[in-house]
Amino acid sequence: MKPELETCKQVLEKRLDESIAALEPSRIQEAMGYALLGGGKRLRPLLLFAALEAYGLDPLKGLDMACGIEMMHTYSLIHDDMPEMDDDRMRRGKPCTHILFGTDVGLLAGDALQTLAFEMAAKAENPKDAAALCRLMAQKAGANGMCLGQDLDLWSSASDDESLEQLVRIETLKTGCLFQLPLGSAALIADHEEDLDAWDEIGRELGILFQLQDDLLEMTSTEEKMGKSLSDTRNDKATALTQYGIDQATRKIEECYAKIDRTLDALGLQDQTLRELFDEIRHRTH
Repeated sequence: MKPELETCKQVLEKRLDESIAALEPSRIQEAMGYALLGGGKRLRPLLLFAALEAYGLDPLKGLDMACGIEMMHTYSLIHDDMPEMDDDRMRRGKPCTHILFGTDVGLLAGDALQTLAFEMAAKAENPKDAAALCRLMAQKAGANGMCLGQDLDLWSSASDDESLEQLVRIETLKTGCLFQLPLGSAALIADHEEDLDAWDEIGRELGILFQLQDDLLEMTSTEEKMGKSLSDTRNDKATALTQYGIDQATRKIEECYAKIDRTLDALGLQDQTLRELFDEIRHRTH
């Protein structure tokens, strides 16, 4: 990772820690801190920082929104791990939040992180930006975005005749929407709303690429190396690999990356840092 992004990540960690420390002490606060501050690649905030740099802005101009995005992502992980969803036991190399605190506190901690995410998004200096960022967050995380993808994923089964088109839709919504969110947020902060469609396309392809990698890694890795439960096989989940196969999935990853590259070219930004980050995502090993 470039030193500039590493610095941004360090500032992000400090702001996340301060945000949790400012809350009233409670079991919920403790569970929120456990889930949010216990590691993680911070990939989505880094995408926002890198995209802001591509627009020629100080990346930390998006610090509060970056915190909100990471809170939204962490809430989704807490809920996704619960018995009613994927029923996982390990996340980021340690017990899932509901395992340590119980499903009741885990549920509330996820709810509280989701609402705190909007509070952070609303801290934008420009009231117009705050409203636009909150609206974008609601669109990407809500009933037409990530939550819809989660719902569709719950009902997908490897034993069903799941269409490839439906699986791509799940990946686009469940994973891609939270990649579209930081990229689109950068466009709003930079006052380039006209770029939102291009960022949506990039986020969509990144979501498909990322999920394909995840499926491949689940087949070849271990829970210890991944730092999370490998539940798709246990839950008989349909994945793109059940349709593609390993060779075709690997080719599809490269196709997605090529589309991202072309769309970035069309935007014409100072995007070297962003491209390097995309390349790191493309070659991730856990």
